[in-house]
Amino acid sequence: MIVIGSGIGGGIVAEQLADLGADVLVLEAGSLLFQTHIANLPRQHQIGRFDKHLWGLFDEYKVTNYINAPGSNYVGGQAFNLGGRSVFWGGFIPRMTWWELETWPQSVRWYLENAGYQRAEDMIYWPAPPSQYQGDIKALLENKWPDFDHFDAPMAVRYMNPAFGSIATGLFSTADLLTEARLTVDPLGNKPPSINLNHAVVKLETAGNKVTKVVALDLLANTVRSYRAKHVVLSAGTVESAKIAKLSGLTDPNGLVGVGITDHPIFFTHFSVPKGKAWHRLDTSSKTQSRHKQASSIAHPYNLLLELGADLNQGRYLDADTLARHNQLKGDAMLCEIVFLFNSPLVAANKLAQAGSSSAKPIITMLDSLSADAFLVEVNSMKDRVIAESEGEIIVGEDLTLKRAGLGGVAHEVGSLQLGLGATGVVDENLQYNGYDNLFVCDLSVFPSSPAANPTLTLVALSLRLVEYIKSLP
Repeated sequence: MIVIGSGIGGGIVAEQLADLGADVLVLEAGSLLFQTHIANLPRQHQIGRFDKHLWGLFDEYKVTNYINAPGSNYVGGQAFNLGGRSVFWGGFIPRMTWWELETWPQSVRWYLENAGYQRAEDMIYWPAPPSQYQGDIKALLENKWPDFDHFDAPMAVRYMNPAFGSIATGLFSTADLLTEARLTVDPLGNKPPSINLNHAVVKLETAGNKVTKVVALDLLANTVRSYRAKHVVLSAGTVESAKIAKLSGLTDPNGLVGVGITDHPIFFTHFSVPKGKAWHRLDTSSKTQSRHKQASSIAHPYNLLLELGADLNQGRYLDADTLARHNQLKGDAMLCEIVFLFNSPLVAANKLAQAGSSSAKPIITMLDSLSADAFLVEVNSMKDRVIAESEGEIIVGEDLTLKRAGLGGVAHEVGSLQLGLGATGVVDENLQYNGYDNLFVCDLSVFPSSPAANPTLTLVALSLRLVEYIKSLP
């Protein structure tokens, strides 16, 4: 097996296939930045300010390997490193609902709803019991918004689990997973995956319906190397996988390679709960997910994520003086965030084009999805009510208006090699690239819609399903 890319999709596929005894080679364009998620490391703090600790370092390490076409609004980036963006992600792992899966092939929907999501959660979600404060916030939301379901926000955080007798290992990343696989000695003799870092795949060579060779540039030795395998899994990400497909001249009878690259609308604002208010706490936090009970693709098509005490929920302070100074500068207020994440169909006008060799950056046209526009009055009203009920106030230097997140700003872009049946997709329901018997795609590029749910849990489930399918092949 050759797996191209080591992020959530590729990293899980590689590690799971190696567990089954397959001879696996991972080709990763980046180097080893961190052996774990950055949230598990000592890190920078913006003292006294609202700060996204969990993935704040992504801005320092991301690469913008693309060019925006005139009018394009894409602001995303690629993570060229072991683990891909799994080293930088935020850890929120909701399931997609029936209405978010309406345009997905039936067999995939049934798999996810039957056992797929449970298997994915078993792999990356070991939850701790919710705090009393978390329970109190959920009770408040249930009382004020009975037409919504309210949940503990599921997070891919590995707490201490007495059943396993283990120490907490922090936020999940495939850098952790693959590093452990490389270091572990298995008495049964199963081979750990081989990992070639700094190997940028520039082309897949084909003959008939087979990929016959994977061509990569060794960036350290400045040498082109070629590899052969029985099966190839393309997991380089929504931008890079489509770029490789175009560079390789892969068959595209439906004209869909690179078409539909989409990020769903996300709106957010920050606020504070001052000291002395009923819901103020300095020593705990709450993170909840809410979804309307009658939600569908045409009514209330969004998730609401509410964090009270986001600086504690997302932060890890090793020096007590640092935390004390942080609390002092923010006036002992709780720093909070409310986020609305919308479902969206793929935007057909969006596209990725590739001109020239692999050294040329792809040109991206990405426009905002309009799927949220009809619901902005609704979510603005809800935002105001949530802040009022929690006795929230404006953070100095900010305001309470909902801000639209930049396209690709939190790495949810999907759809450049979309999943579909027949003429509706680039890959089929088994993630097999149409026209090739031994080529598969497993990253966010295969999503045929951009869900309200953060996409990671669904990608984990699809990765595990692909492993089972490859295992069944002769």
